[in-house]
Amino acid sequence: MEKDMIRETEPPDTGVGIEQFHHPRAVCSGRRPSPLRESLMRGLSGTVLELGAGDGVKFRLYPSEVREIIAVEPDPGLCDTARQGYRDAVPVRVLSGSFDRLPLPDEAVDAVICSLALCSAPRLDAALREIRRVLRAGGRLRFYEHVRSVNPFTALTERLVSPLLTQSGGGCHPARDTVRSITAAGFQLDQVERFEVDRVAHVFGVARRQ
Repeated sequence: MEKDMIRETEPPDTGVGIEQFHHPRAVCSGRRPSPLRESLMRGLSGTVLELGAGDGVKFRLYPSEVREIIAVEPDPGLCDTARQGYRDAVPVRVLSGSFDRLPLPDEAVDAVICSLALCSAPRLDAALREIRRVLRAGGRLRFYEHVRSVNPFTALTERLVSPLLTQSGGGCHPARDTVRSITAAGFQLDQVERFEVDRVAHVFGVARRQ
């Protein structure tokens, strides 16, 4: 079912800047969001959870309709850095915690953003269950992730290097089929686009909590 939803597209314009220290990716040019970041945030309102605090710069780019941003960051050092990076943003809470045990009550947020973060979750299925738990009914999960290649040879290579990257690449698991895991966790896919960035397969999408 999820394969029918995936649309192959051209690589997006990611602009300049950084997304997270352990996953360099653009989020802004000056104080303007990159087109990809803008797509992730379009239409957001209420309380939003973002997995991975990064350097905090991205919090400045959220739309004014967002009442509060909650960021969960497993790296205590990045928590401190992020708190310095959002000084003029909408209200932000940076919480130290694990993706598979989010420090939030049930149905606490209106939307969740995962941008190059799910690949580093030690247990992807557990992290997605937690995301579904803290999302309100009908809330959206917006995701931008690198995923396993559809090319069999490349996919095999990704599986072989996974143990090394998991240890040395910020906990990255490059061979995950993230879209399939999202649907298995009980989400309904609304939009999925697939493209390559630097010859690495990526997906951008929106999924709804049922």
